Amino acid sequence: MDVNSYMHCAICWDSLSIEIVTMAISGFIGSLSSQNTINKTQSAGNQRRFISSLVGTSETTRTATCYSISFCQWLAGVIDGDGCLLVSKQGYTSLEITVALEDLRLLRIIQNKLGGSIKMRSGAKAYRYRLTNREGMINLVNCVNGYIQHTTRLQQLHRVCQQLNIPVITPFTLTSESAWFAGFFDADGTIGFYMKNERPQLSVRVTNKLYKDIEPFKSILGGNIYFDSAQNGYYQWSIQSKEDIQRLSGYFSHYCQSRKAQRFFLVNQYYSLVSLKAYKSDLKSWQNFQEKWNK
Repeated sequence: MDVNSYMHCAICWDSLSIEIVTMAISGFIGSLSSQNTINKTQSAGNQRRFISSLVGTSETTRTATCYSISFCQWLAGVIDGDGCLLVSKQGYTSLEITVALEDLRLLRIIQNKLGGSIKMRSGAKAYRYRLTNREGMINLVNCVNGYIQHTTRLQQLHRVCQQLNIPVITPFTLTSESAWFAGFFDADGTIGFYMKNERPQLSVRVTNKLYKDIEPFKSILGGNIYFDSAQNGYYQWSIQSKEDIQRLSGYFSHYCQSRKAQRFFLVNQYYSLVSLKAYKSDLKSWQNFQEKWNK
């Protein structure tokens, strides 16, 4: 299945039951069998693992609540972008995720799965999700273990796993079907248009401090990566061609949960209006579209 097959599909994580065994959603996944769910008991014998600071293979098994793999990959992407895995001086583990006010629903989805608390950050237009209880952290680790990709977050996961005595699974290889990209976009991505040569130019972007942490976007999804020297320097993956954006809009609208990602549902309307030059000849239609875009 490639990204084209996700066109016109939509998914709502709220409807996913923790005890899912099979599910069919708009032709997206026929069933969540052993191929695409994390079983309650999973052998580690067929995967490379790291226990504490040692590198090797463990034959231990782990127990975990059954979440869909697409949810776990998406959550790992969100954590890689906007999360932080912590170990206190007293040895307590926790997860924190901070998002803008309009993405409260995104945190509710995670809270409904894992528990935890959500509070508005004082002095900031943002909400912070926190998970601190040991059982919840074990469920979290068993969900995202093997899906965390970010350099810093992987180090944090290793420390948490050491504290919880859980072997670390080697990060899986990303593909065009991986929901991780959507989670990372929900955290650190944008979709918007600006005027260029008196014509609207649509672009999809994801930013990060380290090149290697967004390189998979280019190598797997296409597009280009640019360096921006502002804000002490960061790297930005971007796609701007109509072909690339339409090719990927189905994937992102299918998996993403942030408010900004809802704009992917308007991509076809955007290109239709641009082709008619509505931004010049039919200003009312263009203004109505902009209102929907910015809503």
